[in-house]
Amino acid sequence: MRKAMDAVGLPVVCLQTGETLGTVRDILCDSTWHVRGVLLSEQGWFHSGTYIPTEQIHAVGESCLTVTGKDAITPLPHLAGFEPVGIVTGKTKLKGKAVITASGELLGRLEDVYFSANWEKLVGYELSNGWFADVTEGRKRLSAPASVIIGEENLIVPDFVRSQA
Repeated sequence: MRKAMDAVGLPVVCLQTGETLGTVRDILCDSTWHVRGVLLSEQGWFHSGTYIPTEQIHAVGESCLTVTGKDAITPLPHLAGFEPVGIVTGKTKLKGKAVITASGELLGRLEDVYFSANWEKLVGYELSNGWFADVTEGRKRLSAPASVIIGEENLIVPDFVRSQA
């Protein structure tokens, strides 16, 4: 498993030219937690934003993310049809949200997420109960359930998830 925060900040390198094309700002998922690509730049007033679709990514290494050519960079509006879930950016970003069971138990705040080894799908959460608890007890790891409600401030998970935390 790989952590999202290990990829955020990596340079994106073109294998054809050796040129650095940008920096990974976020990982974008769909509602089924499948990775749809990596964000290079966010949408702004005069900029549509850019991302690299998953199928254009050659490899995600320890030091950089590689793509075959410059044509891998795609305008963000090409993701039309769904609202991507970002880990650290966007309206539905996950980092910092409280993770709460349907019955109202706070499990912690989401600090990072885990992806399958091939970066195909989000498979787990890393939760914090504050700095002191992180140091004394460590962070909790939780498998990502298939059904999750993403609110502005909270992530609501089914009650059976409580037993994993």
